Amino acid sequence: MMIERSPARLRGPCLVMLIACGVLMGCANTKPVGPAVPASEVQVYNSTQLTPNQYAVVQHIYIDTWKSAFTYPAWSKTDAGIQAMKDVAGKLGTKGITNVMCLDGKGWDDNKVLCYGDAIKFN
Repeated sequence: MMIERSPARLRGPCLVMLIACGVLMGCANTKPVGPAVPASEVQVYNSTQLTPNQYAVVQHIYIDTWKSAFTYPAWSKTDAGIQAMKDVAGKLGTKGITNVMCLDGKGWDDNKVLCYGDAIKFN
C-alpha cells in the first residue's frame, strides 16, 4: 500500500530546506588568507608554469559563489577582466592567479568578455 501525500503537505518541508540551503550558501564566503596585497603584486601564471604541489587554490574567482548561477561579471576587454581578478585575489591576500580563462560572451552578453580563474597561495 502506497501512502500518497498531497503537494500542499510537501510544500512546507521543501521551503524550509530551500531557506536552510540559502543561508548556508550565504555563509560560505572565502576569508582572506593574509593581509591584502596590491593588485600590481598579483601575478598571472600559466597552468604549465606551476605544479599542483606548489600552491593551493583559495578561491575560484567569480564562480565559487551561488551568485554565479544567476549573474556573472562581464568586461569590455580581456585586460579589464584580468585586472578585476587581480583586485579580488589581492583582497584575499593571495599573490597569484592561475587557470585564467576569458571567453567571448557572444550570444549571452554581446560585446563583452567573461573571465574566471583561481586565486592561489603558495605552499
